[in-house]
Amino acid sequence: MKITLIIILCLFTSCGKFLDEKSSNKLAVPVSISDLQALLDNQSMINDKRTPAFLQASADDYFLPENVLNGLAAEEKLLYTWKPFDYYFGNDWSAAYHVVYTANYCLERLEKIPKTAENTASWDNVYGSARFLKAYCYLGLVWAFCREYDPDGSNDSRGIVLRNSSDFNVPSVFYTVGESYAEIIRLAEDCLQYLPEKPLVKARPSVPAAHSLLARALLSMGRYGQALIHSEKALLIDKALINFNSPADGIAINSETPFGKFTKETIFYSEMSQNFNIFHPGRAFADTALMALFEAGDLRLKAYYQSDGGYYKFKGTHSNTISSLFSGLTTAEMYLISAECHARAGNLAEGVRYLNTFRKSRWDASTAYQDIPADSKEKILGNVLDERRRELAMRGIRWSDIKRLNREGYGITLKRVLGEETIVLQPGSDSYILPLPKDLEKFFE
Repeated sequence: MKITLIIILCLFTSCGKFLDEKSSNKLAVPVSISDLQALLDNQSMINDKRTPAFLQASADDYFLPENVLNGLAAEEKLLYTWKPFDYYFGNDWSAAYHVVYTANYCLERLEKIPKTAENTASWDNVYGSARFLKAYCYLGLVWAFCREYDPDGSNDSRGIVLRNSSDFNVPSVFYTVGESYAEIIRLAEDCLQYLPEKPLVKARPSVPAAHSLLARALLSMGRYGQALIHSEKALLIDKALINFNSPADGIAINSETPFGKFTKETIFYSEMSQNFNIFHPGRAFADTALMALFEAGDLRLKAYYQSDGGYYKFKGTHSNTISSLFSGLTTAEMYLISAECHARAGNLAEGVRYLNTFRKSRWDASTAYQDIPADSKEKILGNVLDERRRELAMRGIRWSDIKRLNREGYGITLKRVLGEETIVLQPGSDSYILPLPKDLEKFFE
């Protein structure tokens, strides 16, 4: 199906030195490698508020108290209860495709610049970064707007638009779910040979970021053996974990902002968009079932949440501000992917090694820690999945986890309570495929 995407044209604002010059009669057009790198380094347009918030708004990490529910707009109530509603430009779809547009623009300009011995490193970084960013944005989009990937199925339902041109006159095409995931994997694998192992800043892609993206994508696809390969490769390069007992590691447990913007665990930095923002910690409470998972001795309860009137509110974003929620890649996520994939493969000793190493970094040093034993695949998997809930809450990941786990028969049922009414979202419901913007509706007529 061919469509013309609606993508904002504010690319050339605050993106580098060539845009800092005074206005002239000529439009400044980025032409050099450094110009293109400046476009990709513009964090406010590439990293900040770009991943889908619709994923988080739909998940069960939070609930809204009655006083907040009573003040919601009609569309927000529909959003909260998984019912379709009309929304338009200025949304998760356009936010992600702006990054895709920028990446395509840089790739096209880069084709006109010969690679030489002198510029190889900078040329490769632009090329690899642009391809990584496309894959990164595509993954969030398929998680939100598509049916879950079935490793044993045809995956021929509607996927997302895969753009390879910045020319708006070139028609766009919706591909299938299978084709969309294949492109994500292809792009992420391809950029491995171009990116550095240590990026200049963690807002830039890197080899461990590409491996981490592949691990995240393959886990959601149920390709656990391949996900394990990439999570372990990422950890071979960067395996640092924050010791939650140590302020020197960049954590202030009792602070309202316990983490800085680039923690030692951050592999690649990104933030969730602020569309569909009903889950903002200023309005929402943490899900009570999630809170019940925290054990005595787990310092994350203090680090990630603060008590408020008998409930808890989230504060543990790795962005140094509660107004923006971190959605990036971390070493902690890679430990949990490695632990889960080893357990699924029956490698129980390796699975609990990753799991216990990770858990100890979060454990109060004044409380004795008991290792999780390698005695049962089911128990280890249960522990890992509980850890994913504790560690990765409010990062836009839970929705994908629910979809893949329900595909495997876990039977996770979501509920929202509005006064006397309880709304239930059953496993396999079409409501797990979030609705596209109203702007695109005409392309499905």
